[in-house]
Amino acid sequence: MAELDIPTIPNLQSLIMMAITAFSVSIIVILLFIKYFQRKRLPALTLAFTFLMWDFASLIVFIFGLIHYLNYSTPQVGVIQYARYGINLGYAFSALSNALMVLFVSQIYSQAPIFRKTKKIIPIVNGLLNGVTIGFVVDSIMQSFVFTDVVSYLNPAYSLNQIIYHLVLTFFSFTLLLSLSARQRRKATFRWEKAGFSFIVYSAIAGILVYVFLALDELAQTFIPLFNEGYTIFNIIGWAFGILLCILAYFGYVMPKWLRDRYKEKTLEVK
Repeated sequence: MAELDIPTIPNLQSLIMMAITAFSVSIIVILLFIKYFQRKRLPALTLAFTFLMWDFASLIVFIFGLIHYLNYSTPQVGVIQYARYGINLGYAFSALSNALMVLFVSQIYSQAPIFRKTKKIIPIVNGLLNGVTIGFVVDSIMQSFVFTDVVSYLNPAYSLNQIIYHLVLTFFSFTLLLSLSARQRRKATFRWEKAGFSFIVYSAIAGILVYVFLALDELAQTFIPLFNEGYTIFNIIGWAFGILLCILAYFGYVMPKWLRDRYKEKTLEVK
């Protein structure tokens, strides 16, 4: 297991942003489930569960971080590191969200050449690879109960290697969504269609940036002494992109009537 560092205390600013993110994503999840029960379309259900898993991730990180914040005013060792457990469990649910995201992409773009040739192989392999992240989490949590030293006891690791591995899988998931949506946007005829695919493209970019900034938060803590207390501005920006991820995806896939009306002119755009 990777070497562990002294745990840090979540700050109030990060906790507030986590709470705002969890609340915002919860609203989008509810709207997606409503849309599914109205239309009974499988991709809507898959997207709802995709963001439900991501919502669980943000809720768990927030709740465990809040418990940590209320119990400890200064970093301590040899006590339960609630925030670390929350972060690890958050990664597990994020991995589930990643797996479902690729499944969603395979459903809405089932006629794309890549999926016509491979069928469901890509979602299955991607799901197995994200399962490795869950394995990392289980190992970190189990190892934290084994008394090896005062720093690592009850202090589960979330190593930089684990973060980068999850970032790579996230990059794959959202790049797949981005590239196929951009291709469909070029083929679209009507403005509202182009707008919908554009929202999905922007959502994919936001999804990548969520984990880029969370990784930058960890890198800053590790290599820049000024940020060694943890929970830097990168953490807050990362959660903010999480809100954009879900809102833009909802706009792009569902395209509410009030939004579609803004692009309702059925004019052919020639590039």
